[in-house]
Amino acid sequence: RFIRVLAMIGVLALALMLASAAVAQDAPPAQDACSAATTATLTLGVTTTPAGGQGFWLTAVSFQGFWGRFGKGNGQFRQPRDVDRDAAGNIYVSDHRNSRVQKLSSTGTFLASIGQAGRGAHKLLRPNAIAVSGNLVFVANTDNQRITVFNTTNGAFVREWGSQGTADGQFDRPNGVAVGPDNNVYVADTFNHRIQVFTQEGVFLRKWGSLGSGDNQMRFPAHLDFDSAGNLYVADSNNNRIVVTDANGVFLRKFGVSGTNPGQFRVPVGVEVGPDGFLYVSEAFGNRIQKLTTNGVYIAHWSEAGNAAISRPNGLLVVGDRLYATDLDASRIQVYTQISGALNGGGQQALTLPAGTYNVTQAPKAGWTFDGATCSGGNPTPITWGARLTLADGASVNCTFANHQ
Repeated sequence: RFIRVLAMIGVLALALMLASAAVAQDAPPAQDACSAATTATLTLGVTTTPAGGQGFWLTAVSFQGFWGRFGKGNGQFRQPRDVDRDAAGNIYVSDHRNSRVQKLSSTGTFLASIGQAGRGAHKLLRPNAIAVSGNLVFVANTDNQRITVFNTTNGAFVREWGSQGTADGQFDRPNGVAVGPDNNVYVADTFNHRIQVFTQEGVFLRKWGSLGSGDNQMRFPAHLDFDSAGNLYVADSNNNRIVVTDANGVFLRKFGVSGTNPGQFRVPVGVEVGPDGFLYVSEAFGNRIQKLTTNGVYIAHWSEAGNAAISRPNGLLVVGDRLYATDLDASRIQVYTQISGALNGGGQQALTLPAGTYNVTQAPKAGWTFDGATCSGGNPTPITWGARLTLADGASVNCTFANHQ
């Protein structure tokens, strides 16, 4: 039994990356701002042999820059863990090892630091996920074993609840927090392998989950998010899957297994249901972000786009066609432009995109073999299931993806 406990602790430490030692690294190259807002046109098409193939998913992804670098100053980060947005467009980042939340403008300019480091009341100690609702930011105050709430307007402390333990309203390293359509606060009580639900004032309402791999069980749940129908998506990190329940914890579906193939996961930690209706999942050990339907159908993934690698991605935020991802190892916020569309054989779709270097890929489709992508410009080079090309400002490029049965 002692050996089994040690093994579980070792896997857990890897999966959630809550190491106590600070990351020693050099600051990344200077590129704190995203690239200029220039535009180009990319027209995508699909041909099929025989004719009439249906539902080929194509995705274009471009690295658009990053915010921040390793450090303790304003606008610098040490292992940022999550990112969210208020109604005015301001961006909030849980700055894990600096034990604070930073508020940035929509263009990444530092605005304010929220919270002070410490173990006492009202303090933050290695926060993880955050959730913005109205003028409040709810913080999974992980190493203080509680949920702490601040006012986003002036950064003032509002309230907090929780302590270490297994009783209702107690936590063991909470890693996820989300505000549901019902305005209640949902918490991934990670080391207790359960979800707890509270009012925004901290009154306990209900809970579900236990340690295991069954439909109503979890192994170290991480981040949480809701879809427009009010269903909850849980990054069930050590089960290498996504679990979907309703707001009362009734099991709806699950998808994913351990692996590196499309639709498989290596320690999923971040989940985001974008305004486009797609599900985005960050993999801590897969060092990639996957895009899927909310039923788990694989659409695309990226771990490197525009020669910008992402290492141990965690929290995710989608705003329009922009995706923001916290990068633990580089201690910065990565910014991508990404868009997907489904095409039938013989169909075309024109996209207006920011200039940049794009990975344009097609999702594997059962029964079909991908033959290659032919592009009219952009200096394309072949990549797996697609092409990498450069869209200059004002450019117009056509790419056709050929497939046969």
